[in-house]
Amino acid sequence: MATSRSKQLTTMLLQFYDRPIAKVSLELFFTIGAVIIFAIFAIRPTLQTMGALVKELDDKRALNQRLAQKVAALSTAQTQYQSLQERLTILDEAIPPTPEFEEALLVIEKIASESQLTIISLQAKEVPKEPETDVPFAQKSRVSRPIVLTVIGDYPSIRELIENLQSNRRVLSVDTVVFSITEQRGRKVLQANITINVPFFAYDPAKAATPAPAPTETPIP
Repeated sequence: MATSRSKQLTTMLLQFYDRPIAKVSLELFFTIGAVIIFAIFAIRPTLQTMGALVKELDDKRALNQRLAQKVAALSTAQTQYQSLQERLTILDEAIPPTPEFEEALLVIEKIASESQLTIISLQAKEVPKEPETDVPFAQKSRVSRPIVLTVIGDYPSIRELIENLQSNRRVLSVDTVVFSITEQRGRKVLQANITINVPFFAYDPAKAATPAPAPTETPIP
């Protein structure tokens, strides 16, 4: 019984595929399948190219945003620099880029005279030389040289001298003040030995020997 049904089914399928409509449907199926397969292989490079272009576009947008932020920061810095440019000379006057040691001695002498004090001596163990050529600021370091000022006068005047030295536009650091009693013209007077450090910027061979780091640049695709 089962064999008879199987034969009938086989006969029906053979008869169906022998019909033109069945042959056309099968050919159409294989044709559509082939077109789909070839289309996938043909479109795949295009899809990959589109993906790469989209990624490149996103990267360029992010880069443009970073560049815009840098431009804004530079604009802000330039505005601040222009507003503070007139005050830069004050910084150079406070701690000059060169020793200007003799000018510092004159400033100390003037302040002591304005405080109505008698200057006994004004000594410096070392007077730095002014550089013959200009050196880039990146190759300089802050240094200082001591000056010992000896004056005679009353205590309020000596105190005023110290305050004026510390508040002067040129930075003068008072390190030590040693008081003593001495005789002058048969009377005892108050004497003060004041050690003053004078800072300035000078050439530093160690910095000159170290190469400056190369500036980093953002690659633009």
